[in-house]
Amino acid sequence: MKTSGRAFLLLPSLLLTGLGASTDLEGLKAVTLLDLAGNEILFSSRVAAKTPLVVAYTGVGCPISNKYASRLNELSERYGPKGVRFMGVNASPQDSRKTIGVEAKELGLGIEIYKDFRQELTRALGAKTTTQVYLFDADGELQYSGAIDDQYSLGAAKPAPTKRYLVLALEAVLKGETPPVGETPAPGCLLTILPEEELPEAVTWTRHIAPILQENCETCHRPEQAGPFALQTYEQARGWGKEISLVVAEERMPPWNARKEFNGMFCNERRLEPKQQKQLLAWVDGGMPRGVAAEAPGAKKWPAGWSIGEPDAVFEMQRDLARREVLSERGFEVPREGVVSYRYFTTETTYPEDRWIQAVETRAGAPDVVRHILVFADESGKGDDTTRRREAFKRYLAAGVPGEHSRTYPLGHGRRLPAGARLVFQVHYIPNGKERFDRSSLGLVFCDEKPEFEVVADALFQDEFVIPPGASNHEVRVQKRIVEDTGILAFLPRMHTRGKDFKYTVHYPDGGTQDLLAVEFDYNWQESYVLADPFFLPAGSRLECVGHFDNSEQDADNPDPQMKVEGGEQNSEEMFIGYFDYARPVE
Repeated sequence: MKTSGRAFLLLPSLLLTGLGASTDLEGLKAVTLLDLAGNEILFSSRVAAKTPLVVAYTGVGCPISNKYASRLNELSERYGPKGVRFMGVNASPQDSRKTIGVEAKELGLGIEIYKDFRQELTRALGAKTTTQVYLFDADGELQYSGAIDDQYSLGAAKPAPTKRYLVLALEAVLKGETPPVGETPAPGCLLTILPEEELPEAVTWTRHIAPILQENCETCHRPEQAGPFALQTYEQARGWGKEISLVVAEERMPPWNARKEFNGMFCNERRLEPKQQKQLLAWVDGGMPRGVAAEAPGAKKWPAGWSIGEPDAVFEMQRDLARREVLSERGFEVPREGVVSYRYFTTETTYPEDRWIQAVETRAGAPDVVRHILVFADESGKGDDTTRRREAFKRYLAAGVPGEHSRTYPLGHGRRLPAGARLVFQVHYIPNGKERFDRSSLGLVFCDEKPEFEVVADALFQDEFVIPPGASNHEVRVQKRIVEDTGILAFLPRMHTRGKDFKYTVHYPDGGTQDLLAVEFDYNWQESYVLADPFFLPAGSRLECVGHFDNSEQDADNPDPQMKVEGGEQNSEEMFIGYFDYARPVE
């Protein structure tokens, strides 16, 4: 069809807005709208090819717009069978998708309605009122803009319309002719066009949520990782949407238990940015729309093997200390039920000289029943000596706990593996009713050269305490004198199920004090807190750990509030260990 002169005459009036109006569907293809379910859609996806299209603006509470609802239904029923497509658009910033849907239902409005949430279409067309209609012909060219008819206006109404502008335009377009009138005023409620910086953004899976989950959640929420379920697809995230909303609102996920005053101190901090929290909550509240498929990021590629890269050496558990026997080929048989005391296993190293470790990683052979793995290097060859073993665990070599299974040390730093050391694995098993065999292992990446600094693990250890039955805030303290200038690298607080909070404090020689870390302890998620830069403690300082236990009925993790609890290794007992890593020069 040849474009009419009237259609071209629309351009100056539309361009007066300074918004770069488009007059054909091709120029509007990239415009996005929201359906009333919250799904972001492209305007082009709702435009049938080679058929005329009527875009009709509406507004909740606008009396003139409401009066034209039945007229739009009438025209849709009349011209729909002739191939004309009708769609309603609401661009009023104060109207929510919910209120739009409620009003449309009350008015009996039968055409599809979309929310122009960023007013993209409205700006492109130059729409100004809630009753404006736009008619595009089958070639996608704008042929009419203005009022449906002349029956209603602000403060006035005729018994019946005398000029049926849209009907005349539709009849002409269907005949392949130019409408007799190309543009009319559209009396209605004026639209408020928001400044660009105030326009909302529809939160969708493809554009916003998938990148957030890939960056912050998939580390654990993927197969064979610590998370109990995967969050790698739209279907998975939607299925867990309400749970996501809850744990994000309560700031329980991503798991990071340090108090907020320590934000920014630790390089492995897990926190969502405020904008990311807002987007996740808005996505769930908005019905969890998928969004435009083309905007979806590709699946994130995670290492198929060790997270530290291919290890230079891998050591598996070989000998069961309790049974004094070599493990079977399948590994240690974990009981299907009951409480399993900490088990100890050994394996030998045969290095004739000390080796320096750049990165360590523990790997459970049966991840669903292994609660933690702690590995230490026994230089004495007496790894079956309980007393010596307990003391040695204050200086562990590697730890695998909920939330952490690997560590990579800074350039120029390394952990020493003594020549000929025996590796002792302490493993905590939690039976789950299934047949499981475990042969956990330790992967090591060695330094290319002798490091400048040795990373040493130490601990403040307290087990001489008794928690009374029902005590809700029982305090335990322990301190250690720092005998030489020390650079602290990381902290790892350890408690059991009744653990409530844990704090590291330094008391300086001059009498000053400073809190280094305070956490709300969570037995189900434990991790090291790795400082972005070493923290200097001068010789003569005292490092103190203070913690509290909740042995009351209010603690959901408490196995028995009526029990008097003493310090020990098992979950029925309690633990209070303030691990820390520090660096010292290598001689």
